[in-house]
Amino acid sequence: MKNKINNTELTPAGLKQIFQERLDLSSTDLNKVAKSFSKLYNDYQADIVNRVTLQQIPNTTYTWIDPPGGRSERVVLFFHGGGYTMGSTADHMQLIASLVILSGISILGIDYRLCPQHRFPAPIDDAEAAYRWLMLQGYSHKAIGFSGISAGGLIVTQLIYRCQNQGIQIPSVALVMSGPKDLDFDRPSCIYNSKYDIVVPERLRNIRNYYLPDHNGTKGGELYPARQQYKKYPTTLFQVGDCEVLLDDSIEFYRFLRQQGHPINLQIIPDMIHCGQIFSNVYPPGEKAILSAAEFLQISFSKDM
Repeated sequence: MKNKINNTELTPAGLKQIFQERLDLSSTDLNKVAKSFSKLYNDYQADIVNRVTLQQIPNTTYTWIDPPGGRSERVVLFFHGGGYTMGSTADHMQLIASLVILSGISILGIDYRLCPQHRFPAPIDDAEAAYRWLMLQGYSHKAIGFSGISAGGLIVTQLIYRCQNQGIQIPSVALVMSGPKDLDFDRPSCIYNSKYDIVVPERLRNIRNYYLPDHNGTKGGELYPARQQYKKYPTTLFQVGDCEVLLDDSIEFYRFLRQQGHPINLQIIPDMIHCGQIFSNVYPPGEKAILSAAEFLQISFSKDM
């Protein structure tokens, strides 16, 4: 678990320092920030990304990531992070490849539309289209899982709500990593963990301003999936670090769904900051998170098949 840049493991403070040195999260130059994030993520990819097989689907923004043994019978849709303004499947390949290799389950990465050209609800529309496309390929909803990190985690919960609202069969499994409950960003951890985390309140406010145009509330339910009642919900793992500004989001959403009687799990990773899973090869809390997430996918799918 060595950092290929300086041959050391990263501590939470060390990872935050790298972000502060290499990124300007308060910048309004979205293209510049996106490029710097992409460079950082790629610098910390390990050899595991070379052990998976990639297949681009023509005329789509979909990428299959398969284990060495080939396409699995169960598959997971993955929605990347980036605050709706940046990010891609390629940027998150360290995380994705680790999940694929450790679980043996294929992942379909979705590069949904981004701000500022595209705003809410474009990413959810793209997520729904990808889910429908996957079912058209012959996969039962029971053989499909949703997974996402950060903004992608909120897309997961919003898509589950949309499925219920529109009568679409819900998937079997959901994995929500470091995902917000909504875009209000007003829970206490947004303040008390800001001294530890890489995400600062100013960045969160910018995300909301970029992503949410003026709207008349017709899709209010999708903005607040944690305020809805669900007849059925996938077996779900909410995974979050105890140093994250979004810690309370995961805890509150978990409690809300458990009170409705759904099979929801919560894992709080000690000493992990936001999106630490992406640095799993050099960051021990991120490695622990990835191992647990892969195990969750294996066990949860096996129970429902």
